[in-house]
Amino acid sequence: MLNFRDFKAFVELAHRLHFQEAADQLNISAATLSRVISRVEEKVGTRLFDRTTRSVVLTVAGQAFLREVEILLRQQKNAMRIAHDIGLGLSGNLKLGYGGVAVETFLPDMIAGFRAEFPGVFIDLNLLPIQEQENGLLRKDLDIGFFCGTTRNSELRYKSCYRQPLFLIMSSAHPLNSLNSIRLADLESYGFVLGKREKWVSVYDTFLDSCNQNGVDIRVELEADDVASVMGLVATSELLSLFPASLECMRRAGVCWREIQDFSDQTVVNAVWRRDNQNPALHKWLQHIF
Repeated sequence: MLNFRDFKAFVELAHRLHFQEAADQLNISAATLSRVISRVEEKVGTRLFDRTTRSVVLTVAGQAFLREVEILLRQQKNAMRIAHDIGLGLSGNLKLGYGGVAVETFLPDMIAGFRAEFPGVFIDLNLLPIQEQENGLLRKDLDIGFFCGTTRNSELRYKSCYRQPLFLIMSSAHPLNSLNSIRLADLESYGFVLGKREKWVSVYDTFLDSCNQNGVDIRVELEADDVASVMGLVATSELLSLFPASLECMRRAGVCWREIQDFSDQTVVNAVWRRDNQNPALHKWLQHIF
């Protein structure tokens, strides 16, 4: 069986067509090179060079063999480069899950910064509810997820990467908007429109719990799938909702943002990943964001 040193020796001679010059380049003797070429021709089963005392010329078979061997050597070099870059996290694939808060706030800048530093890593983006992200991580369909709330699964690690206070949003014509300050008790007379529980887990786990602890009965009258729907329903009715403070950049006509004086909890987005995930691109991502 021929090895890559045999192929490189053949290519060197094919390019130089001079045994001594090719041997010098390979750092071997001309006699050794001659034996290598004889072995290559024996394995191939035909002459690849016409040799005389005065000249060395490729045969037709040698010309065809040269084209294929050069492709093979390029593939070897490319394979080594790809493996090297993936092993160092400089290229490869990163499968990323995220929710609405992440993509509307910090995640786009985080992705842009990572891509600028590691342009060879392909990021596969997946907008998924929290439970689907957690299941995807456990099945190894995702490398990392970004969602509100924590996880109790011991196979997963999480770390906070974004937090913002929650603001009350309402129609600019809403009766509460005339108050100088708003407290939890003021909200009891009005219904709320929130996202689905699996998507707005931090709101349900923080705000509604705080209301219950303060004896305030909050009615969730509608649930919506997306931010635009919630905003539209708030703008055209007396329904209330809550949004992270940073989403104030999404202001729309007819909607105002107000603080709740006796409520100071935050929405927290965590990065979540498997403890045993050995993807080098994931490790580069974690180093980049933390």
